[in-house]
Amino acid sequence: MQNYNVLKPKQQEYIQRFYIGLMTEHPPSEGEDHGVESEYTRAFLRYMSSKYCDMEWAPAWIVKDKSRQVGVGIYSLPEVVEFADHAATKQDELPADDGETIIIGTETVSA
Repeated sequence: MQNYNVLKPKQQEYIQRFYIGLMTEHPPSEGEDHGVESEYTRAFLRYMSSKYCDMEWAPAWIVKDKSRQVGVGIYSLPEVVEFADHAATKQDELPADDGETIIIGTETVSA
């Protein structure tokens, strides 16, 4: 996740929430790839930002960055694809310890 890891924590949070929003809006069918794209219109970025990211507008770090603009009103977010690929590979792993695990039966019995 070379692009994603370079982002600041708030930017990473935006990508995570954006991805969650994408999965909510367009959940993949059984056996289907995540279907996440790397390019989005400014209108879609604004919609997703307001609905899932608690922002009225698309973030300036995306829409003001000329290197992200790939067309008129279209912006590149390769970090979303990276995050989606990473999330897909982590799906089969056990969740991290939440610090609230209860262990029952810790006695050892000697024969």
